[in-house]
Order: sequence, then C-alpha cells, then structure tokens
Amino acid sequence: MIKNIFNERKILRKKYLKNQNEENINLRDDKEIIFNNKDQYQNYKIINILLLIIIILLIFFIILLVKRNANNIKKNRSNIANDNNTINEISNNGKNIIDEDEKIEFDKYEVEKYNEIKEKVLKCDISMMWDNQREFLNGVVRKYKPKKILEIGVRKGGSSIIILNAINDIQDAKLYSIDISKEPFIGECVEKDFPHFLPKWTLFKGNMANEYIEKIGNNIDMVFIDTAHFEPGEILDFIIVLPFLKEEAIVIFHDIANQLTRSKDRNEYAPYIIYNGIRGKKYLPSGSNILTKDIGAAKLDKNQSKYYHEYFRLLGGQWQYMPKEIHINQVREFLKKYYDNYCMTIFEEAVTFNKNFVKQNPKFIIYKENSD
Repeated sequence: MIKNIFNERKILRKKYLKNQNEENINLRDDKEIIFNNKDQYQNYKIINILLLIIIILLIFFIILLVKRNANNIKKNRSNIANDNNTINEISNNGKNIIDEDEKIEFDKYEVEKYNEIKEKVLKCDISMMWDNQREFLNGVVRKYKPKKILEIGVRKGGSSIIILNAINDIQDAKLYSIDISKEPFIGECVEKDFPHFLPKWTLFKGNMANEYIEKIGNNIDMVFIDTAHFEPGEILDFIIVLPFLKEEAIVIFHDIANQLTRSKDRNEYAPYIIYNGIRGKKYLPSGSNILTKDIGAAKLDKNQSKYYHEYFRLLGGQWQYMPKEIHINQVREFLKKYYDNYCMTIFEEAVTFNKNFVKQNPKFIIYKENSD
C-alpha cells in the first residue's frame, strides 16, 4: 500500500515538473503546488495526508513497543528480586522450607512437661533415645496438641511414655501403638511404671500396621515411626498408614541419621530415605549440625495422593531384610484397597527383585524380621 502511494505521488510530481513552463501553473514555493487539473491536486493532497497518517501510526506503534519492553524489564526485575528474597529465606540456617514453626526450637518447647517424667523414663528405657530426642518428641506433641496419635515401633515403651505424658492434659487425646513383636516386654514401661496413662493408650502387637490401622481408623493427627531402620522398614510403614492420616498431619521419624552415626555395616537407610523423600515442611532439633540430627518431624503438604507414585518408588532399593511371606501377602491385599495399579506394579517389582536378589545373595540379609 505504501509503495503504491509513493508511486502515485511520484507520478504527480513528474506531471508537475513537466508543466513547470506552462502559463497556467503558479509555483509559490516547494510546499504549495497549484494545478490546472483540480483532480490531480486533490489526489496529491490525499496522498500526503495518507503518508502523514502512516508516519503517525508508525511512531505510535514504536512508542507502544518501547513502553511494553520497559514494563517487561521492570516486571522481570521485580520477579528476580522476589526470587532472591525466597532464596534467602530458604537458605536461612540451612533449612529447606521457612515458616513460623521453623523458628520454634522444639527440643526446648514446653520442655518442663518432659522434665516431669525424665528420671523415670531414663531408668526404664535409657538406650532407645537420646535426651534431646525425647525433648524434641515432647515439644512437637505439645506444640500441635494432636487428638489422635499413632506410634509404630514400641519396644519397652519409652517413646510411648513421652507421648502419653505430653497428651495427658489434652482432652480426648489418645495414643494407638503398634509393634510387630509379641514379646512380653513390648510396652512394659507404660504398664509397670505409668499405669495412670493406660486410659489414653491402646497397644496392638504381633503384626504389621496394615493389620490394625483400619481398626484405628482415619483422621490421624500425628504418627511416630521407629521400626526396622533397614529397607523396606519405615518406607513401607509410612506407605501403609498414609491414607489414614489427616490433611497436613505431622509425621515424626527416629534414627534418620543412623547411616552416619552407626557403624557402616549397619546400612540403616530406611528412616533417612523416607524422611527426606516425603513432601512437607521439615523440622529438626536445634544445633549447628544437620545431617547427624537423628530425629525429625514433617508437616505433610496437602493433597498427598499426588505423591503416591514417588513414595512407592522409594521401595526400589535393595532391601536389607525380607518380610515374611505371610506379611508380604497381607500387605499386598491391604495396599490394593488404597492405591492404584501403578503403585501396585512398583510394589510387585520391588518384591520380585529383592526375592531374586536374596536367593542369589543369601548372606546379604543382615536383619531378620521378628514377629514372635
């Protein structure tokens, strides 16, 4: 279009030059040309007006582009500033997610509540947890004040006592504890030394969590897991109870640093793998070291179902022990009720791989499941 306009103007200009010497043309200056032919003169005026309009539109368009680019640059700088603020928050004190609760030192939170039973607990179950770990467990319970708590892994009941003491003044709060062993010493510290806690406590023993969790029911506010430490151990325990946990439930794992703090041939990786694998805000005891802190809590993110496939993939390592065949079958039937075919495919592949591996490497198994 523009090319045509210029061509038309060029033609008119040639006509003007051709008629310069004719008497009927009066040339006043370069900007004003008067033609004998009025149509030619009108065309000339229209073409100049069109050119002026086009030039104005081009200038307007260029201004818009410059303004738009300036806004984009400003927006990008704002986003970069926000990202830098987020990175600074995330890197604060080496923690991965920052929220108000991370400012709390859980091992010092209402520690006086734990101190009420400290001496008695140490005499009963001194070897299972360090004192700062007991304080941390007490602090997490006191902070969130759960009504329905699940414990997997009981032994003599040292951790059971800490939880029961922490919920003793919380109305309608109750602890459900599960241990795979049938040994008579399971939970004996509670029964012998703290019988006044028994109304708030229900103990199941002799099988894995899948056999009791449906009786316990949904809407579990908090779960404390301290079981085999070897794979699949705590990974499988967490997968079993996950569908029964309340939205944003608190999950606490013990011995999450055993792979560093114990002798190398122990291979106790299960708590470390699942604690670092679950999606949620993580909390650790106070202190400068991070990797050697041996207990940790996590407030689960919402909509955990979208992470189910990820959690099942954590079963894909080499298991340090093989659950008994009866337990594998029970777990399989249980998981089918709550997880999709993709999850079950991963489970079956993990079981098959590790069964074959054990047949070829029988000495690799360093831990035997005990349910007797």
